[in-house]
Amino acid sequence: MTNPLRGEVALVLGDLRLTLKMGVNTLCAAESVLGKKAAAILDDMEDKDAGPALDTIRMLIWAGLRKHHPAYSPNEIGELIEEHGPAIFTNAILDGLASAFGTTEGKQGANPPKRRKKTGTG
Repeated sequence: MTNPLRGEVALVLGDLRLTLKMGVNTLCAAESVLGKKAAAILDDMEDKDAGPALDTIRMLIWAGLRKHHPAYSPNEIGELIEEHGPAIFTNAILDGLASAFGTTEGKQGANPPKRRKKTGTG
């Protein structure tokens, strides 16, 4: 069972049902493998013109499956992408990131945290 409040999303590939967990640990794992900072990885995922690099998709899926499905290798994930197409994986990544970090495109800042009132005299 997935927990969308914690960056978990279902990745359904025919009869195969996986749980993708996006979050800080996922981005850290992807950073070390891709040799890019998280901001560059996220920029790649949001590239409206060319779309994300296949390696970025593959490594984010690999990193996101590690919590619930650690046996998958990057090569096996590449084969799944070949079989099912990159779009389903891209959508799952974006949904997971949105739920993990509480942002979705067009809604960033829609519900900003309230400022706490200062108390005391100094």
